Amino acid sequence: MHLVVLVSSLIVAVVGVIGVVSVSILQQNLLAQAENGVYLASDNAIGRVTAEVASPADLTSLNGPFGLFASPDGYYVIADGDDVLFSVYVAPDYSARDLTAAESAAILRPTPEDEATSVSIPGLGDFLSLRTTLHLADGPDSGLTFVTGGGLDDANATLRTFILAELVIALAAATFAAFIGYRLVRRELAPLERVVDVADRVASTPLSSGAVTDGERVPLREEDRDSEAGRVAGALNRLLTHVEASLNARHATEESMRRFVAEASHELRNPLAAIRGYAEFTITTPGLQREVVGALARIGAESERMTKLVEQLLLLAKLDADPALSLDEVDVSKVVLETVSDARAAHPGHRWRLALPPEPAVIIGDEDAVRRILLNLVSNVGHHTPPGTAVVVSVIVDDASTTMVVEDDGPGIPAEALPSLFDRFTQARPANGGKTRDASTVGLGLAIVSALAAASGFDVDVDSRPGRTRFTITAPRTAPPETPTPASGASPEW
Repeated sequence: MHLVVLVSSLIVAVVGVIGVVSVSILQQNLLAQAENGVYLASDNAIGRVTAEVASPADLTSLNGPFGLFASPDGYYVIADGDDVLFSVYVAPDYSARDLTAAESAAILRPTPEDEATSVSIPGLGDFLSLRTTLHLADGPDSGLTFVTGGGLDDANATLRTFILAELVIALAAATFAAFIGYRLVRRELAPLERVVDVADRVASTPLSSGAVTDGERVPLREEDRDSEAGRVAGALNRLLTHVEASLNARHATEESMRRFVAEASHELRNPLAAIRGYAEFTITTPGLQREVVGALARIGAESERMTKLVEQLLLLAKLDADPALSLDEVDVSKVVLETVSDARAAHPGHRWRLALPPEPAVIIGDEDAVRRILLNLVSNVGHHTPPGTAVVVSVIVDDASTTMVVEDDGPGIPAEALPSLFDRFTQARPANGGKTRDASTVGLGLAIVSALAAASGFDVDVDSRPGRTRFTITAPRTAPPETPTPASGASPEW
């Protein structure tokens, strides 16, 4: 469309330039013709007057039906200074009359002598006036003033008609060019419109995971293949084919890796349980040396840590394969209370606080998933913040959602780690550069939080800066609360 406007503008500009040049040439030609007529009429009139009139007193002989007549829409004026001795005006219909005093005064205004000059006479219009000096045999030595005029109204009307015709032609040309250009551009750009449609549909297709089976392509007619737009469409089709093949190959690799992790984790559970059992059994044998007891205790602790890791990997593999969870009524306040009680026992060096609404906060979801989400969040705080950190776990209820918030005043999370914080095996050092308190974690806790939240239909978010880190889990409500519920009610510190 912009191309059509540009082409139409160029055509209007070209026609405009041609019109200006044509109008200028026509105006010059019309003025030249008028000047020639005025000069010729002046010479003829002066020749007749000098031949027939000897003195100013005899100028009256020029009146009458056989007197001195100007051309149609023209005039003659003979004056001695400001005194008009003879005047005649011939209208376009060939009727003749004397000029009035006002008309004669306008004609006799000082103008260059022997030079045709454009003058405007009130009541008569525009004229081309030529002032010359008339010498009579018995006249004054300085001569009389002889003014000849020829009308410019016809020339001006011709010029206006020509300008109007130029404008009509320019408008018609621009309209025709816009119509033809629009049809041509629409025809030539039709493949590009199909490219845009396909690109929009592909852009709205989720490609971050899963196999790509849509197979969107730009339909191309045979006659479009050699045009510029057709080549763009063909290039997009080849690009989509390449991207589809690459994404499907990536998906196949990811599926193979998930199956391997799930199978390996499943196979490792029994050996790890056996190792931990034998270590616990052997450590109770009397008479063992202290070094052996310490080694067996270490074996048991490491096998327990590996068992937790295997269970986390199995949970992620299960969520990848089948993210469906049960949908029941869950009392979030009860789950938060129990979770914080467990966290206080596991991390007694932290200061734990609760902020719960006065009424039970009930949502629809999987209780085990909600419990594990909260447990992982509070465990994350306990592992990665120093003793003495204050942690507030709150539940906020409004008409649209129920929000669970875990907030601490620890060192915070580096800004560069926030975009990938919920990715698997992500471990971020505190924002103050300190070391992680518990090095036994492998970075799967927040990945499990994200996976369980996505499977439950919850929104998970994090905001962190030094001195304040806030994790937010928002669950939609199926119905508004029966009575207004305050956002939060802080309970005393434990």
